[in-house]
Amino acid sequence: MTGVLVVDDHAVVRQGLVALISTVADLDVVGEARDGDEAVERVEALRPDVVLMDLSMPGTDGAAATRRIRDLAPDVRILVLTSFADQRHVLAALDAGADGYLLKHAEPETILEGLRQVARGEAPLDGRAARVLLSARSDPPRTVDLTDRESEVLLLVADGLGNKQIARRLAITERTVKNHLTHIYQRLGVTDRTQAALWTERHLRS
Repeated sequence: MTGVLVVDDHAVVRQGLVALISTVADLDVVGEARDGDEAVERVEALRPDVVLMDLSMPGTDGAAATRRIRDLAPDVRILVLTSFADQRHVLAALDAGADGYLLKHAEPETILEGLRQVARGEAPLDGRAARVLLSARSDPPRTVDLTDRESEVLLLVADGLGNKQIARRLAITERTVKNHLTHIYQRLGVTDRTQAALWTERHLRS
């Protein structure tokens, strides 16, 4: 069972998300928060597996709360659910440490699956947010000297697998996967899994 903290300043939206999550057996709402400060407090008290995070809220917004949660509880996964797909919001959320970025007009099943994906260590990203990210980031070099093993790891990252899943698939340790990713990020000039996955789709699979 994946414990979810729902964060949104609009009570109707928050209640709707709680009702949606309650329709499935593998996800469980462990708490709610009305703003970023309350979200941080609830994470510290409840230790959810996943935070479903709105961005535009009074006081401490979702990006700032995401950054604080990432420092406080790095194992907690954060899925942003917002109405905004502009560059400022997308980059602020991902730079703060969000694990995924979906829009509120998404189908209910997309939101539920997004929660499952981030809980598994994957990085769901709305298509419009992905395009914004691609246009905003300087494009890393197309030709990069990767070993065969690093290429295997990178392709599995692009497939949405987490470190533990990659380790099992390749019959190596999770520490080895992390070491490979450190080298890969340095060679690609990226800083996280989402950027590495986007580079892979454009250059290894293009």
